[in-house]
Amino acid sequence: MKTKNTKTNKLLLIVIGLIVTANPISMSAFQRIERKLTVGDMKKELKSLTPSKEQQAAKQIEVKKDGIKYNGIFIPKTDSSEYKVITVRLTVYWARGGDTDADSRRMRSSTGYTLKQGDSIAVDPRIIPYDKEVIIPNVGLVRAVDTGTAVKNKVASGGKLPVIDVFFVNKSDAIDFADTHPNIVKVAILN
Repeated sequence: MKTKNTKTNKLLLIVIGLIVTANPISMSAFQRIERKLTVGDMKKELKSLTPSKEQQAAKQIEVKKDGIKYNGIFIPKTDSSEYKVITVRLTVYWARGGDTDADSRRMRSSTGYTLKQGDSIAVDPRIIPYDKEVIIPNVGLVRAVDTGTAVKNKVASGGKLPVIDVFFVNKSDAIDFADTHPNIVKVAILN
């Protein structure tokens, strides 16, 4: 009986040793598996978030000429990509707080949409067509629904870059954003 128990114990120790030895290999192999993400997946994820969570997620967006980095995952730009990357000058506009136009005060865009913070931008429709979705770092997924003379004339960029005007409800939030975020950024225009 003693011999049988010893053999069983040795076999058990060998199995445990194999499991312990194999476990780090399995974990490192698991860690090398990268999550694949498409622009469509990112768009779907951003749309599913509450506005405050989308604002947090937007801080994790980086648009580069060769792709988009979102939550540490890089989505490379290819010939068949679902987006186009351009460099723009970001500006801000608002509904409340003075120094705004009558349409913005009524939260009405030039295309008839109701302006929404975190969702609406003004663009030159010759560069970014109306109703296109745009991914902007620190802003998130927004829609081109408005325009203005200063935007079309590229006033903020001295005529050099396209201008995107990001809508805010309150002037104080708009100014805070403008003062704390880069004003020249790459954006992704979704197809």
